[in-house]
Amino acid sequence: METLEARVPGDLYSEIKERVRLKLYSNESQVVVKGLKKVFAEESREYLRSLVKGLGVDEGEMLNEAKRIRG
Repeated sequence: METLEARVPGDLYSEIKERVRLKLYSNESQVVVKGLKKVFAEESREYLRSLVKGLGVDEGEMLNEAKRIRG
């Protein structure tokens, strides 16, 4: 595990602290890590969609192919 120091706007900091206070997360670090994972996953999905669109592949076709590959 690595340590990172970051500055966040006051409103986001309040949201982070509130989630910890409500015991939704054990600490501030868990909130930040989960948020980053979600952002990175969304970016990956958007990137894949743009690649698929550029190739002229329909999203439905892509999903069907993924199902076929998974077996």
